[in-house]
Amino acid sequence: MLHMDYRTVGFTISCNMERCRWVCRHWRALVSSHDYFITLYDDLSRASRPLILLQDYLTIKHGQDLYVVGENLNNKKKVAFKQLYLRPELMINKYWDHQLVLTYSCQGVLLFGDLKWQSTYYAFNPITQEEVAVQHTLHPGYLCALYFCPYTRQFRLLYAQVRGSCCQYFVYIFRKWTWRKIRSSSSFNFLSSGDTPAVVSGALHWIMDHDLEKKDIPPCANGIMVFRMDKEELSTIPHPGSMCNSKRRHRTMTLLVKDDSLCFCNLLISNYVVDIWILKDYEMRIWIKRYNIDLCDERIFPFSLYFMEISSLTSDICGRIKLLNIQEGELLLHLLGQGLFLYNLDHRTVKRIELPPRQSGWGLWYTPMPYMKSFLAIA
Repeated sequence: MLHMDYRTVGFTISCNMERCRWVCRHWRALVSSHDYFITLYDDLSRASRPLILLQDYLTIKHGQDLYVVGENLNNKKKVAFKQLYLRPELMINKYWDHQLVLTYSCQGVLLFGDLKWQSTYYAFNPITQEEVAVQHTLHPGYLCALYFCPYTRQFRLLYAQVRGSCCQYFVYIFRKWTWRKIRSSSSFNFLSSGDTPAVVSGALHWIMDHDLEKKDIPPCANGIMVFRMDKEELSTIPHPGSMCNSKRRHRTMTLLVKDDSLCFCNLLISNYVVDIWILKDYEMRIWIKRYNIDLCDERIFPFSLYFMEISSLTSDICGRIKLLNIQEGELLLHLLGQGLFLYNLDHRTVKRIELPPRQSGWGLWYTPMPYMKSFLAIA
């Protein structure tokens, strides 16, 4: 299927609709209704920023309940909130009892992992309703990423098969329905954190989880794992700042993207401060410490007392705070039990994203993930 963004859709609307029906079966399905097509175009063209996708675990027994949170053009003070439509015959609806978990979101395509049959994944585009099931026999191992290769314009999966003290990496190509071994990973002994990779300069970037040969040593010198999509090469670079000498601290590190630059976000657990470094020169690896965010500043954050309360209950807050993305100068944070917040990095202001109330509350029962709408075909 040809790639269609909202500009292509706008041009198509002004063309002969009948001609578009004969391009391919995907276009014929999309152009089946003139009113529906215009509605999709209008919806996409208004999406000025990435949306937030929520998977609700309270009603998962009725199928996959997915909700999109975005800007409300009619009321700027309230966010738009609606449930995604999923055709009843989709596999992600039929196999809800397998505990399908939203794992990755990339260029409008969602990837679900099957907790019951861990060898199966489901890729799904909510706009086109295209769904693809992927299976493998590469146990034991870990799925590292769903990514869209800009050179081949194809969606792919990156998977790490663990073999003793080293990894063998595989790429799954959706359009060919095949797994292929990456030659450059024959002696690569590093594993990523499993978070959504930060995509900059044609490469995927993760925080390093651990070195399989030196599991007890913090991988500061190889703190960031890099995968070049064009050559399919794996490498590592050190993270900025001093040597932390703590594996626990590595679990509080996150990589994001701001204005097409790689950002290293370091949550300092001892005083609830987030340091953000920006990679100003990618080739020379020049980092600049740009932001210092005090999450306990009562003048800015309404949840500052929350950290004091949980620190008295547990010393491990790694899973309670998640930095999701940076868009238009705003950092999106998710605090377990508190909700979603947008922090303006330059103006140092924060606003809560108000979600519709539910009987049992959203605090503990949803997974937030950045999301954008797209007509891209999966296979």
